[in-house]
Amino acid sequence: MTPREATPHGAKGVDNPISLKILIPLAALSLLAACDDLRFPRDVEETLETVLSDQKMTVAISENPPWVVLADGQPPQGVEADLTRAFAETLGVAIEWKHLGAFAALEGLEKGDIDLAIGGFTRKDVTPVKGAAPSYAYFEESFVIGSRGPDALPDDIEGQRVFVPPHLPLAALVEEKGGIPVDQWAEGLNLAAVPHWQLDEKDLTATETTLQRAQHVIAVQQGENAWLMEIEGFLRDEAGTIGARLRASAP
Repeated sequence: MTPREATPHGAKGVDNPISLKILIPLAALSLLAACDDLRFPRDVEETLETVLSDQKMTVAISENPPWVVLADGQPPQGVEADLTRAFAETLGVAIEWKHLGAFAALEGLEKGDIDLAIGGFTRKDVTPVKGAAPSYAYFEESFVIGSRGPDALPDDIEGQRVFVPPHLPLAALVEEKGGIPVDQWAEGLNLAAVPHWQLDEKDLTATETTLQRAQHVIAVQQGENAWLMEIEGFLRDEAGTIGARLRASAP
């Protein structure tokens, strides 16, 4: 007699068709339950769920034109303030603004009482701060030397005067390249340090000199993955508008 034939009638071995009919649905239910427990993305602190249920998000803002512009008695302006308002509208929620310094805005994310932090932050600004997580780089900005005039495309700026707008911290970078920073855009001055998105507006041509690159991000609390994905989806939809928004908000 073979081992198969020796199995008693009604035994609950794996070959028993009745047992299989019971085990398969149970296994499927266990798998579904496991998938529910491991669903992704999830928020550790349930930020997205809380924002939607409370119909309000708390946003820390740090002044940094043209990204965030603050004026007494006026609502926040600038590229990221406008983007944040548009994002809130898509969610159907209100915004509670908190005016903070750059580090305080990022540090506050870890405490959980701030849902979003904006201020022209770059990935390098956000990554070292405990408890803060950057979005993907939704805009990459290059600070370049632009040139005007017929003889204008030097491959270096050694010994040449370069206009540096007072609101841009680029003077030291110009000096590192051998240039001479000046704060007045005068006749006879052909070179200027500007972000790449202002070249056309100022009728400048980019030279081969790049002073700095910046990857702009928005910051959230670490672990809030569903919330971050919601924000990043919105930013991807708005990616084509960032250059125009910057030009409209530029000093």
